[in-house]
Amino acid sequence: MLIGVDLDNTIVCYDEVFHTAAVERSLIPLDIPVGKQHVRDHLRANGKEDAWTELQGHVYGEWIDRAPPFPHAIDFFKACRAADMPVCIVSHRTRQPHRGPQVDLHRAARGWLMNHGFEDPAQIAMGPERTHFVQSRAEKIRKIAGLGCTHFIDDLPEFLLEPLFPESVSRILFDPQNLHEDIREFPRFQTWSALADHLL
Repeated sequence: MLIGVDLDNTIVCYDEVFHTAAVERSLIPLDIPVGKQHVRDHLRANGKEDAWTELQGHVYGEWIDRAPPFPHAIDFFKACRAADMPVCIVSHRTRQPHRGPQVDLHRAARGWLMNHGFEDPAQIAMGPERTHFVQSRAEKIRKIAGLGCTHFIDDLPEFLLEPLFPESVSRILFDPQNLHEDIREFPRFQTWSALADHLL
């Protein structure tokens, strides 16, 4: 058994960070609800796709340290270690943002993981060789298959529904804001505690 986990918006929670950054840049009014998807939908509805793209690079890079883990996500990885359950991270993020200041987004993510105890032998003890960054969805699917993942946890139903997603991998949707009630193809969980009960 090998549990694969997505990183952004699955382990790392950006909802408040996206809202704060968008307000600081005067991209959204204050009354837009807190949440990454609310910010994205507002910008796209107002023809600001380029601003959304640049905002993502800013948040995933320079501001990633402001983003907390989802509640009990760290506990899940510690429980996997205690149960001797192998786990890995497979993340689709480019090396540099498509727009805005050019920062190393992979280095930023590894720094976040280090700061939250992923490589600490006294905490999660998950070496850097178990974290994989890829440049495209197709590459992410190939990596999941190549690693031999038996389960994969992601926040995007459209990714888990990709036609080339390996049939042998059990797909699990992390849906903390309950946005995908219509999904019936695979298990859906709103909390990491419920996920842990399901897998462990």
